[in-house]
Amino acid sequence: MDETLTRNRLIRIWWAWQWRTVVATFIGSLVLITVFAFFAGFFGMDKQLITLIGNLIYMGVGIFASIWFLGFVLKKDFGDFRLTIEERRYCERPPKEEKEKTDELKTEDQIV
Repeated sequence: MDETLTRNRLIRIWWAWQWRTVVATFIGSLVLITVFAFFAGFFGMDKQLITLIGNLIYMGVGIFASIWFLGFVLKKDFGDFRLTIEERRYCERPPKEEKEKTDELKTEDQIV
């Protein structure tokens, strides 16, 4: 199994993540900002405040879409490779070979 992260693979991962994020951010924020701006204008809210809140909506949708589709890409099968997440184990017991070597040193110390 080839576990190297090549430039081609990195671009495929990035593209699988980014195009979904950009499209979802554009469509989602367009809908939400349009609905918000309609009601805010209807109730007489200041134009600068509408723009500020619209930018916050856009940023929020972008962050949400980015996180959502990152999870999607982490589960995706790319054909010739797949991304995996491995837990680190800090408190592992040493393999038997190392343990036996440690025991041998103790017996030699006892002899001397």
